[in-house]
Parts: sequence; structure tokens; C-alpha cells
Amino acid sequence: MAALLAGTAVLVGFALAVHARSAVQVRPPAPPVQRAEELAALVAQAEANRAVLEAELGRLRARLAEYERLTEQGRALTQALVEEIRLYRMVLGLEPVRGPGLEVVLVPGVAPRLPLSADVQALDLAGLVNELWASGAEAVAVNGRRVLSRSAFRQSGRRVVVDGVPLRPPYVVVAVGPADAMEAALRARGGFVEGLRAVGVEVRVRRREEVRLPAYAGPLGYRWARPDR
Repeated sequence: MAALLAGTAVLVGFALAVHARSAVQVRPPAPPVQRAEELAALVAQAEANRAVLEAELGRLRARLAEYERLTEQGRALTQALVEEIRLYRMVLGLEPVRGPGLEVVLVPGVAPRLPLSADVQALDLAGLVNELWASGAEAVAVNGRRVLSRSAFRQSGRRVVVDGVPLRPPYVVVAVGPADAMEAALRARGGFVEGLRAVGVEVRVRRREEVRLPAYAGPLGYRWARPDR
């Protein structure tokens, strides 16, 4: 009897399972109109998503263009600053330079009518350099050392000391600038060259198509002066 009841329960369970699966399998599909509405909704959602992405892409492109513009402006500004700094360095003598100019060589000689050596004095060199500045020189070097408007020329015995560095004759002064104007100023009647030759100093003046001057190598610090701000 128990075995019969168990078999009956198994058969009933199997029948219910088959019925449930059959019900799922034979469920009728959605109507065509409903399916079309679902597809249309999906398409509309996709279009909306694409519009959002395109708008975001447009914003990113605009931002990229702005970054590129700012970068280009920054690059141009940086280049302008570099050029300005280089100009200031040239004005301060901190950049080596080249250009047309004049070469003046001073050689100690013999004083006229006196058996004495006509040495080149610090004042002679300082006066020559000042004459070159006044006639348009933009850069000057003495014996291969760049000098500035604040350079110090002093006499130490028979030697000339420039910016603390003793120099030996012959003294070669090279200037970048208008060679015609500088030479005319030096050779003027009663001018600098005539004055030096009158005391026995040999002076050689030569125009140069291009000369090269080193950067200033002396100290630039200020001990007492401060910006007035």
C-alpha cells in the first residue's frame, strides 16, 4: 500500500512538472505592435545616448583647442621672454657677441727727444675705451677680456690693471660697432690717436669685418646699492 502511494505521488509530481514546462513553452509571443514599440524605444534611447556622447565629444574638442591655443600663447610668451632676457644679458655684457668693428693696438714706444720708455698708462686705455663708447661702440674687449661701462682701470707700477686683472702690452682693444664713426673719432685732428703718438706710443688702427668678443667674466655684485622700492 505504501509503495502504491509513493508511486502515485511520483506520477502526480511528474505530471505537474510536464504541465508547467508546457505552459512556459507554449506562451504566445508578444504582439507585433508591442515589439515595434519596444524597438522604437530602444532606438530612441540609443539616439539620446549618442547625442549625449556627441555633445561631450564637442566639449572635449573645444577644451583641447583651448589648451592648444593657450599652449601656443605660452610658447610664444616664453620665446619672447627668452629673447628679452638675452637682450638684457647682451646689454650687461653677459653674452658673447660678434659683429663688424674696429681693432686698436697700443704698443709702448720711446718718448720723443727723450731716452725714456713711453708706457701705455691706465688712463690711456680708459680714455680709448671711453672714446669708443662715445662714438657708438656696443661692446668692447681689452686683451681678450670684455669690459663694461663700470669697469675699473688702474695703474700698478708700470702695469695696467683692468677689473682686478693685470694686463701685459701690447694692449689690443677690440670694439663692435660702426667702424667708420669710431675710426673717424680716434683719428680726428687733435684726437686720441694723435695724442698718444705725440708721447711716443705706437697706435695701430684697423677695421674688421667681423670680430668676436667674449662675455664679461668679472664680478657683478653690488655691496652698497639697493633697488629703490
